[in-house]
Amino acid sequence: MDNIGIISNNDNTKALNISKDIYDYLISKGINVCLLKDDALADRHLLPSIEKDEFEKRIDCLISVGGDGTFLRAARHVFETGKPVMGVNVGNLGFLAEINISDMYDSLDKIINNNFEIEQRMLISGSLLRDRKVVDNENSPYLALNDFVITKALLEKIIQIKIIINGIPILNYGADGVIISTPTGSTAYSLSAGGPVVEPKNESIIITPICPHTLFSRSLVLSPDNQIEIQINSKATEVSLNIDGRKYDVKIMDQDIFKVEKCRHKLNLITFNKNIFFKIFKEKLVKKD
Repeated sequence: MDNIGIISNNDNTKALNISKDIYDYLISKGINVCLLKDDALADRHLLPSIEKDEFEKRIDCLISVGGDGTFLRAARHVFETGKPVMGVNVGNLGFLAEINISDMYDSLDKIINNNFEIEQRMLISGSLLRDRKVVDNENSPYLALNDFVITKALLEKIIQIKIIINGIPILNYGADGVIISTPTGSTAYSLSAGGPVVEPKNESIIITPICPHTLFSRSLVLSPDNQIEIQINSKATEVSLNIDGRKYDVKIMDQDIFKVEKCRHKLNLITFNKNIFFKIFKEKLVKKD
């Protein structure tokens, strides 16, 4: 590993300080450290930085410093290149940022010496269709590691959601929205909405309604080989798209269709413990013995 990128939680002083410690440690080991231009870490410490395109091309791997939200933001820089990413956890226990601060330097040494394992995580891609034509061609398809969330504005009326699998309409319900999740995202918003926990090494797409107005409110766990479409019947209701927890600037209109499929790219997650998911699952979601 000759070039390592660092992305930090820009709003967390502790994360920024830890990122600077990581920066100094890697430099002392002869590693070239890449920082994003205008990121808080580079600005605060007057460190050299580079533009997004050069950053993504140059790095051999990426280190995220913060929580799962920071990891999701950082991971977008390696979706297409497949460069591996490691998450250093600052604060609450996270499913993606798995390295504790106490293990940080040991983990950095292992990265420098290529002594780690890669766990591949499925990504999903989504396209918004209007009259069967792609909306927002410039940015489509959208990519997500955790989930796509289609949701109404807070005080708006419910929206009608039609789930179409392989051209067959199988469900139609009124709800506040719908979550289309990967196995990695099954422990995020989908779980809060009543969805199942799916081991992240699996490949499946989970569709979970948000506050459905129907007796049938179960999630669907589908093979990613299916053709999956979500038709939104919203009329005058304002509907938005959120990708991995961030609102995306695209307007969803009545009768629009959101098409979801497995992405050909995968996230390469650096890990040092094959059972880390189950360990975090127990510590975060299951009561102590």
